[in-house]
Amino acid sequence: MRKPAWIWLLVVGLIVVLLGIPAAPSQAWSHHGGGRVFVGVGVWPGFWWGPPAPWYWYPPPYYYPPPVIVQQPQMYIQQAPAAPTAYWYYCQSAQGYYPQVQSCPEPWVPVPPRNP
Repeated sequence: MRKPAWIWLLVVGLIVVLLGIPAAPSQAWSHHGGGRVFVGVGVWPGFWWGPPAPWYWYPPPYYYPPPVIVQQPQMYIQQAPAAPTAYWYYCQSAQGYYPQVQSCPEPWVPVPPRNP
């Protein structure tokens, strides 16, 4: 009964010592004397990284169908005719404007309108 207790105590002590060693980089690559090597022993496989991920195949990529383009009929919008430039017509010999003066012996003189 004593033998398994010592083995158990030795295993627990080894685990405590191994967990107590700080995880520091070794001095194996330093130029200050002899090289040292650190050998780490894991407690449980996958303890730090978790269980391995399951391997599976990715589903095939989904391609969207090309968009449906509906052609709208062309629409032509006829613009309204430009408003004629409004002028008053002046007769120099009669010294009056149309329609007060009905006829003029010389050509009518177009005059831009003004407020009365």
